[in-house]
Amino acid sequence: MKPTSPPPRSGTRKKVAYGPEEAGAWRGRAVIIDLFRFSNTVCALLESGRRDVRIYADAGLAVAAARASGADIFSEKDLPGVEKYDNSPVTALRGSDPSRPAVIVTNSGSKAVMACPSAAEILIGCFANAAALSDYCASSPMDTLFVPACLYFNGAHAEDFSCARFLAGEISYGDAVAEIHSSGRPLDFLAGRPGGKGDLELALSADILRTVPSASHRGVFAPVFPAGTGVKG
Repeated sequence: MKPTSPPPRSGTRKKVAYGPEEAGAWRGRAVIIDLFRFSNTVCALLESGRRDVRIYADAGLAVAAARASGADIFSEKDLPGVEKYDNSPVTALRGSDPSRPAVIVTNSGSKAVMACPSAAEILIGCFANAAALSDYCASSPMDTLFVPACLYFNGAHAEDFSCARFLAGEISYGDAVAEIHSSGRPLDFLAGRPGGKGDLELALSADILRTVPSASHRGVFAPVFPAGTGVKG
């Protein structure tokens, strides 16, 4: 597939957040980017056909909700005594039962979603859904803040900023991917997850997913549905 071009600029503002306070106060559209792996996992859950997907920032609340509803849990966090799937987009897309509800709680992405309480709309973006995200945003123009989820966990996870800058139209896809490789983060990712090659390949691929997740705050969690479908949590 031909690498995507940066999303086109419009008359609305597009900017990248460089501090949590920006996201917390933002009242336009917020696009959350957690490239390794949350953004892709949520996209994959919806793309696989899951109809009930909920994001939690708090692990204890996520586990309690999953037990009450019989939902699958997707998380990279250590949850002793809890049966779960890894925070893996490949597993979410092809290795789990799409008929079951799903709960996802992660180190940065889920926290970033829940940290934007004033946003008029919260979307989840990555390279893999960049074209679909661009089309959706063009159809519904709004001031947009691209929020690197590493702001809520580890600012050294530079891949979130590179992808955010691409989605904001500041750099090309090729330059963003080159930045990520130069940072050494792909090697760090594979060192921590020897079986994660497929997840990494998906995360760095352009325009292979068609779903744009839209999250709506509902107290301590956020249900997620495909943007533009008219479905709300």
